[in-house]
Amino acid sequence: MTRQTAGKMQISQTSTIDAARSSLASSGGVAAATAALNDTTGSVGVDQQLSAYHALANRWNGASFAERSNLTQALTESPFAKTIQSALNTFTRAAWAGADAAPPAPQRQALDAFDSLSETDQTIIASLQVGVSDSKGPASVSEYRGRLQADLESVQPTPAEPRDSVTLSAEAQAHLAGGAAPDAAPAAPVDATPEMAAAISAYGKVAR
Repeated sequence: MTRQTAGKMQISQTSTIDAARSSLASSGGVAAATAALNDTTGSVGVDQQLSAYHALANRWNGASFAERSNLTQALTESPFAKTIQSALNTFTRAAWAGADAAPPAPQRQALDAFDSLSETDQTIIASLQVGVSDSKGPASVSEYRGRLQADLESVQPTPAEPRDSVTLSAEAQAHLAGGAAPDAAPAAPVDATPEMAAAISAYGKVAR
């Protein structure tokens, strides 16, 4: 990732991919990495261009003034450098939840913004580990998204534990309210059966 302040370029320290580091052991390696960033034919894959970008950025930090002048174009003005800048602008604008946003809104906004990016932009943002503190270097898309998901889950409010509930009867509710208990509902009439009729008749004879 590159930044310019008061006309002086400052490049954030990035971890160098081993393969890209070995390719820069000679001036031919630097030339090959520079060519990868300037490629416009589509013959160089995004992963390969990101490897070249990380390697040149790492070399820039320890390069002489003269060599930095040669690296500056590749890291700030090359077609792939502009692709990186476009991806960063798109993501940071979409991920901004507002100055007054409180968790988990910023974390959810960042995750949604990342999911809305193109596949190429997701690869770039993940490789640069945008917004990730103490990053260990370039990450895959799945690794970076997992980090965003973990950040969101870490600030989610803890759900309240369910409480046991007790349903009071109408009589108990009336008693608690200080009123009289409601009249009991009249019993439903029972249809007489022949057996009940005989029993009632026998009872009547005995009672007399």
